[in-house]
Amino acid sequence: MTFDNDTLARFRDQHGDPTQWCAAEYDSYTVLGEMAPPVPPLYSYAEMQAIAADYEQSSACQQAVADRLTAEGHPVAAGIWGRGAQASREYAAAARFGHPYYEAFVNGW
Repeated sequence: MTFDNDTLARFRDQHGDPTQWCAAEYDSYTVLGEMAPPVPPLYSYAEMQAIAADYEQSSACQQAVADRLTAEGHPVAAGIWGRGAQASREYAAAARFGHPYYEAFVNGW
């Protein structure tokens, strides 16, 4: 029998609501979890917070350029930089929720 990352999910799909499981089903689920543990996220919570802080810093720099361009009378260029700043703020917000949420945001899921 081969095990992959979907083994625990398939077990839950086949056996239904965990609140209705008997002791043997809990034991089987626990053993499967020990044999085929779920893959951890690519980035820890602390790493995602650092990524969010980097995006926030990038957003601030981009907004400063947009403001300067607006003051110099370059509205088209300022709009481009402003949209970049907005995108950085959105990425930062997604990163604050952790890797699975960030990955879904980046991939448009």
